[in-house]
Amino acid sequence: MRLIELTLKNFRNYPRLELRPHPGFNYIFGNNGSGKTNLLEAIYYLSHLRSFRRASREKMVLHGAGGMYASGVFSEDGSGAETRLEAAVSGRERKYKKDRQELQGLMPYLDSSHVIVFFPETTQIVKEGPGARRRFFDQAIAAVEPAHLEDSRAYAKLLSERNHLLRNESESAMIQVWQERLIEVAARIIVRRKRYINSLKNRLNHLESLFGETQGPRVSVAYEANGLPGGDEEAEGDIREGLQATAQRLAREEARRKTTLWGPRFDDFHLFWEERRAKDVASQGEQRLTTILLVSANAEEYKERRKETPVILLDDLGSELDADRKKRMLLFLGSLGAQTFITSTEEPGLSANEIDGRTFLVRDAMVERID
Repeated sequence: MRLIELTLKNFRNYPRLELRPHPGFNYIFGNNGSGKTNLLEAIYYLSHLRSFRRASREKMVLHGAGGMYASGVFSEDGSGAETRLEAAVSGRERKYKKDRQELQGLMPYLDSSHVIVFFPETTQIVKEGPGARRRFFDQAIAAVEPAHLEDSRAYAKLLSERNHLLRNESESAMIQVWQERLIEVAARIIVRRKRYINSLKNRLNHLESLFGETQGPRVSVAYEANGLPGGDEEAEGDIREGLQATAQRLAREEARRKTTLWGPRFDDFHLFWEERRAKDVASQGEQRLTTILLVSANAEEYKERRKETPVILLDDLGSELDADRKKRMLLFLGSLGAQTFITSTEEPGLSANEIDGRTFLVRDAMVERID
């Protein structure tokens, strides 16, 4: 997957921007506050229709403007087939187009491209609670298995309806009907989570060696399904039975508290540094390395499963890695074949014979190619 053309109008601090990136490396540098991260945010928004900064769409509109527009042309690896994605926000109105056709449902749009991001706040998956980790991994799973996103949305709706019935003390028979539907969807979500994490484990060990970590495997991840027995892989039927048993066990407490107390929204993805919780023992630098390894592993998993490389965004990379690890990561991304966008306040440190790419300087809401 390659972004071959980007157009912005009134996006963040850019009144207008047209950019033709390199299919390999794109090194973007400039002073703090110049708009480097805004540029990455625009690319991410085009693919995911949301900000990696957890900002509202309204906050992405240039101050004083009535709306904003972003479009990008993505090219598929191998075939070279092109897809044009367009997203516009005007007040409360939103319009999304794929190949110039306005879309009603979002799934065809969201499955058209995939962009992975690392930015300084990505370490929140180590520092924060289970919710941040669930969002991180569920997004990665949905990228390789689009049905995961559909099931996640269906689960949220079913959960809301079941909780509504519990709050209103509806008949147990009606609650049971919604419970069975919820269990079906929840089991599929849990199966995919287990399968994905099991695949990711070997990738992490492999990547650590590529990044020059010679002290043996230090980063690991485990998935814990709340109230269910452990194990990397289980049949969907067994998980359904486990969820049914858990729901039965918690029925009285749920009636008292008037809310659902089981299911994948209570699960966690545990991150370990040298077999201990990374949150408790890993230094700031080690937490950063952990998240960079996870982002890289997700990119590698996507390439293998979808036979396509994602677009990778690395914001403020210079502050996250020492020079040697930074170089190793860039060389890894080169071997992966992914189009990469890197921002920094520093000029590029790699020579032209080490990377195939372009360098851009950002200043005064302008992006100037300087190589």
